[in-house]
Amino acid sequence: MIEAAGRFAPSPSGPLHIGSLLAATASYLDARSRGGRWRLRIDDLDSYRIVAGAEDSILEALENHELNWDGPVIRQSERLDHYQHALDALADMGQVFYCSCSRRDLRGTPIYPGCCRSQTKPVADAAIRLHVGEAEVAFTDLIAGKQSDRLAHSCGDFVIRRRDGLMAYQLATAVDDGDPTITHVVRGGDLLDNTARQIHLMSLLGLSVPVYAHVRTLLSEDGKKLSKQTHARALDNATAAANLVETLVFLGLTPPHDAARWSPSEVLEWAIGHFEVDTVPSGTVIYRRGPVF
Repeated sequence: MIEAAGRFAPSPSGPLHIGSLLAATASYLDARSRGGRWRLRIDDLDSYRIVAGAEDSILEALENHELNWDGPVIRQSERLDHYQHALDALADMGQVFYCSCSRRDLRGTPIYPGCCRSQTKPVADAAIRLHVGEAEVAFTDLIAGKQSDRLAHSCGDFVIRRRDGLMAYQLATAVDDGDPTITHVVRGGDLLDNTARQIHLMSLLGLSVPVYAHVRTLLSEDGKKLSKQTHARALDNATAAANLVETLVFLGLTPPHDAARWSPSEVLEWAIGHFEVDTVPSGTVIYRRGPVF
């Protein structure tokens, strides 16, 4: 039997905030409650978005919150050969084509219209897209429930290598999460609509498909997702236990009234014994900073 294992995969585009801590805590608790391992991957492919010092800040925050990972830190920037191998395999299958369309060309067309689909030979200054055909992907999310996605209707042929030569998020994530040692992917609900594309890639490449669970997304009071791009406040490592208690409340748990005064390890130990992923609330919730009780 394969040992259960989850992962947390932040991008080094800024410090962790309460929304990213929620995803990390949920993934950690799911893995540990199954008696499994929890791995850390830094999604640093997009060099344009990397902020100097962000990776060190992320590692420090996880350590201060005692979210201790197993094994070495994995960095996508060190796995380029794996993504290239996958891209070559998809090309050999006749599943890709070269797209010369600019963002301006595709403005107002959220579903790719297939303009360059006949362009199957390599072309300079072009993105590479996956031809999705009539692919339909169905899966059951442990939190969001049954999902079904006909890719041609939801997104169309999507980019797997960007025009600037960088491997796209969908391909890199599918390759990494399709590793048979990753059994459960617990992440933010804002990524739910990416899942069908990644499962489709895993299926084409003969990779293992993990079990998915997407936790609720935290929104600011103006209705925008809490994120580094919207300048969500960085975590205060000095209040690590209280930060963890906040995430537990969003995960549907009711910690003891004095849990915010415990050590982070004590909070996590309590939570591991009470966490059940299929009871975690779904959807979105407004985040209002303040006391959790």
